[in-house]
Amino acid sequence: MQIAIIEDELFIAEMLKELLQDLGHEVKWIANNYERAKTKIEQYEVDLYFLDINLGSGPSGFEVAKFIKETINKPFIFLTSYSDKETITVAMQYQPEAYLCKPFSEPDLFATISLIQARQGVKNLKEYFSLKDGVQQIKIPFNDILYIKSNNIYVEIVTVQKVHLVRTSLQKIVEEMNCNTMVKIHRTYAVNLTHVKSINSESVIIGDEKLPISRLHKDLLIEKFRTQM
Repeated sequence: MQIAIIEDELFIAEMLKELLQDLGHEVKWIANNYERAKTKIEQYEVDLYFLDINLGSGPSGFEVAKFIKETINKPFIFLTSYSDKETITVAMQYQPEAYLCKPFSEPDLFATISLIQARQGVKNLKEYFSLKDGVQQIKIPFNDILYIKSNNIYVEIVTVQKVHLVRTSLQKIVEEMNCNTMVKIHRTYAVNLTHVKSINSESVIIGDEKLPISRLHKDLLIEKFRTQM
């Protein structure tokens, strides 16, 4: 999971980053105040945010939570040294996924994130894929993606509306998408199972296209296809 940390105390931010990395997550960025967090949120998409409620003399973590809710509506976890009823009551009005009191431990983080993933499902944490198209950053809803095709040093992301060309590898982009319905079927193809019409021993029918299946990927593809039905 890709995670961002908004925390004004550098030591705590770095400790949290190390704990999250130990649990297998990727910390994409850290910000120590509202303005920096706002800029990062607008520039870089992540799956989950850790927000310290107290961010020093500037706007609080509550203001960051409000901005997240109003702009991208992504899940976030409040961090705080306060466990009094008044603070918790105010925090709950912002509908966080969880509320963690400092000091916290690796088991605390593991349990909290596991509960979030179980409750929402990993694939629901990311509803779209973000990529750079020329000078623009664009967002493609996963439901719009039909399949991905490797073409030398580029991949073609074929959507319902158009084809996007990205300089990367097929394996890398599938990993970056981190979507349960995106599955490799061949060394040059990955498909979105939600758009697959049928599968046989040699090919997949998706839209009006017939795409090849390799023996290496066939069993896993069929198993995942059945679970999606």
